Amino acid sequence: MTRRTVLRLGVSVGLLLAAALTSAAAGPAAVSSDLAGDGYNPANPPRMGWAWTQLVPDGVQVRYATPEATCPFVVETIGTSTQRHQLVPEFQVGAYPSTATLCARRVNPAATAARIDTSGVGVPVHPDPQGNVPIPGYTQPNPARPRPASIAVIGDTGCRIPASGPMQRCDAQGWPLAEVTDSAATKPVPPDLAVHVGDYLYRTSPRRQPTDLCGAAGLGNNAHTWGCLVTDFFLPAEELLGRAPFVFVRGNHENCGRGGEAWFRYLAAEPSTTACTSNPPQDFSPPERIRAGSLTLLNMDTSCASDEGPAPTCDRGARLARYTAEFDTVNANVSGDTFLLSHTPLWAVHGRTANDNPLWIDELLDDAIRASGLQQLNPGIGAVLSGHVHLYQALDFGGAAVTYRPPQLTVGASGTTLDPKDWVDSQLVGKDVDRLPLGQLITRREWGYAVLSRPGAAWHVGFHDRAGNPVAGTDCDLGVGQFVNCQ
Repeated sequence: MTRRTVLRLGVSVGLLLAAALTSAAAGPAAVSSDLAGDGYNPANPPRMGWAWTQLVPDGVQVRYATPEATCPFVVETIGTSTQRHQLVPEFQVGAYPSTATLCARRVNPAATAARIDTSGVGVPVHPDPQGNVPIPGYTQPNPARPRPASIAVIGDTGCRIPASGPMQRCDAQGWPLAEVTDSAATKPVPPDLAVHVGDYLYRTSPRRQPTDLCGAAGLGNNAHTWGCLVTDFFLPAEELLGRAPFVFVRGNHENCGRGGEAWFRYLAAEPSTTACTSNPPQDFSPPERIRAGSLTLLNMDTSCASDEGPAPTCDRGARLARYTAEFDTVNANVSGDTFLLSHTPLWAVHGRTANDNPLWIDELLDDAIRASGLQQLNPGIGAVLSGHVHLYQALDFGGAAVTYRPPQLTVGASGTTLDPKDWVDSQLVGKDVDRLPLGQLITRREWGYAVLSRPGAAWHVGFHDRAGNPVAGTDCDLGVGQFVNCQ
């Protein structure tokens, strides 16, 4: 058993204890507020550092979050030599595990490897105990591969613990995120990029299933903390974090009415401790243009476009105007091979009417596209990658529509409670979604992840179940405006 496995199992004790106390079928269970006898010690929670890489608009960043007050050094390999630089603190630690110090540094584009120098670090480092972090080869000058060869796509990953009523069992049986991301780290091949399409924190009331870092006695019932982000995402996803650099998309669970503070402290491209406390709060971040080699990822913040109704912090009156302006920005920044990232899908079937017509998401965003200068998306956008709907779905309009619509891929089934599916896909094909007939609809209601790969001239997409097995009927090539050759 590796050191990483020991640490992972140690922090999982709280999850296993909670699983014995509650289940989704039984609803809320009584949990003692005095957990000292069960291994909880909030005065001395497990201390660990977390190192990862993420693609941001100005390149590749190494990030490190730590309970310690100082930032370590990062060692970069460039050619046959190494360079050692101290990571820069974005902000200082508060009360661990409620907050942690975030350290960051942009990686030299010529670097072929990087690691945190653990010699001066006083805590165990995750995911790799030696501090190694993945560096993408496709971002280097004159790369051997111009773009990622394999992209793992996950979304809507957290364990759902509402304030009351039935909740998800946050163990391996009821919450498969660790299995999903472990599989995505190696199957069908190790990815060289991972995209999370949003919604990381679902623990509205973490005391109902407490862990050593989130919801234990003395830690409060606030889910929007570093400790809860580790519990809900970093710890179960550590194998994938150690394998590939990430692009993070902001979901509606990360708007300022929910987990926005944790989002801006640790995952946002521009970290901030004041974005959600400013007046007005930053619930409409501008689109980001991220380069993954020759692949352009246009990352759009649609955290306030939720069909659940905007959070109280969202400026309801400004939503249409803001998103219209953002689609103008998106359309102006298409460059070569391009995907649009939006947590809220532009078109995703999530139900049917009494007359068996499709219900879809999201009419607000659709209206904003029509109000934009092009009155459609730029034809250079090859696909839209989204989450929010807790299913897997590949949807297109046949590629022959007068108004260009790229294929919509929705991957919202990577861990949280799945949505119901009360329709038959084939019975909705040919019926209108946002004024145009559906050309193709492929939906699967099971946990898993998507893989985008480019073995030749065109991208290929497929859905894999929690164990990494290909799901029949979801393997498609990405054509112009549509999915083709699906089998």
